[in-house]
Amino acid sequence: MSPFGQQLRELRRARKLTVNQLAVYSGISSATISKIENGKRGTPKPATIKKLAAVLKVPYENLMAAAGHIRAFPEEIREASESYQSIYEIYQTAVTRGAEHLPIFNSQKWGYLSKQDIENLSKYFDFLASEAKKRTSSL
Repeated sequence: MSPFGQQLRELRRARKLTVNQLAVYSGISSATISKIENGKRGTPKPATIKKLAAVLKVPYENLMAAAGHIRAFPEEIREASESYQSIYEIYQTAVTRGAEHLPIFNSQKWGYLSKQDIENLSKYFDFLASEAKKRTSSL
């Protein structure tokens, strides 16, 4: 199995989708998806990857990097600002904990939030982080 095929399978399973469901939602045949996952098909074209990313709710660029079409994200952020690095680390933490699908990572939804909404979100996050820190400190 190719690394891309393995990642595709993991993402599909994390979303609790069958191959057939992913095929229906993406417009890509189930045979093609199965071949990709099993490493029996070469690297998918960017148009195919875009369809898969949309259904799997992952950034298109991440799948493009996994497929080898673009330079991997970590390389790019080494050259970026420190704040961008920390945002990437937050996302990576979410991925390792299976939370990358949360609405907070959907950039389109941020467009609806007002400055006050974002401030409230920040205060609530600070509260949750404080409670989590207390909880882990007492273990």
